[in-house]
Amino acid sequence: MNINLDDALVTQIITGLKPVIVSTVQDAIKDTKSDSRPYLNRTDMAKYLGVAQSTVRAWVEHGMPFAVIDGRKLYGKQTVNQWLKEHEITIEPQSQHKQNKKPATIGVATSK
Repeated sequence: MNINLDDALVTQIITGLKPVIVSTVQDAIKDTKSDSRPYLNRTDMAKYLGVAQSTVRAWVEHGMPFAVIDGRKLYGKQTVNQWLKEHEITIEPQSQHKQNKKPATIGVATSK
């Protein structure tokens, strides 16, 4: 299958795509720079983790580690990743859970 486009349409497509491509490359460069920093502020840590800043604040209240330098909180990516790893939970698959489940027994106390 061949699609023939006239020069004007090709120019229009290139003109429309160029800003999108430039913006995507700039965002990727910015993300790469942010990923190379070992410590992040709350805004960047929230982006790094894919959560809201309020979630980072709440996790700090639950013990997520941070450093304070000149009154500013900085979050170490390695220590935060380790803290999250320590809070990982493995749940037994539902099918295995049903197979291993024993019927509950209830004891009834009687008084005489």
